[in-house]
Amino acid sequence: MFPRSAGKERPITAHVRVLLVDDRAITRTGIRAVLDRDGAIEVVGEASDAVEAEREVLRLGPGVVLADAQSPGLDVVGMVAALAAGHGDTMPAVLLTSQGADATAREALRAGARGVVLSSATPEQLVSAVHMVSAGYAVYAAVGPGHGAGAERPWPVTGSRPDADRARAGLLTRREHEVLQLLAHGLSNAEMSAELVVSESTVKSHVQNLLDKLNLRNRVHAVIYAHRTGLASAACACSGPPVAGVR
Repeated sequence: MFPRSAGKERPITAHVRVLLVDDRAITRTGIRAVLDRDGAIEVVGEASDAVEAEREVLRLGPGVVLADAQSPGLDVVGMVAALAAGHGDTMPAVLLTSQGADATAREALRAGARGVVLSSATPEQLVSAVHMVSAGYAVYAAVGPGHGAGAERPWPVTGSRPDADRARAGLLTRREHEVLQLLAHGLSNAEMSAELVVSESTVKSHVQNLLDKLNLRNRVHAVIYAHRTGLASAACACSGPPVAGVR
């Protein structure tokens, strides 16, 4: 369900700049309220249709466009195709909300959208999805042919409270904290190796150690964990040579 990366990884930034696209003002207001609670997300604008969305992307330069796949007044497939044609590699990551298995969402993914999250997702799940697509990952949820045994399920998020999750981070060394933060921003092992001035094998060891300590299954779960707990945006002295005594 989760490819490791969805192409070009995006640079680390203090804020994820988001453009909301939906023809219903009340829906945009509700989503803005959810995203505004995350200190690393900035809603820079809103649009009610595809034409306005394309204009606002040019004017505001958001990193993520969050749109409702079922918005009655929005040609979401046409919007995604136009953004892909007009921006190429600099196209913002398009994240769609969808009520379930939906042909429009699947067409938009084929046109270049980065991911789909269920409209029934929790605020924490929506925030994590925004961070993940911004960092270069793809998020797929319930865009399969149906809701039967072969259908895709919503992407996994643990049921524990963020405070309890964050407490587990106390098991990590300083270097493992740094690796977790770089993972959350979409860096590859080679890029982390260069950033931390260590070998790739050392990076791999740190990644495996932090996964074991946090009881996480893979790198994508580590990204979700970092954003859910706020550790992705915490202060990180990640640049420069290793500090003596720090693993």
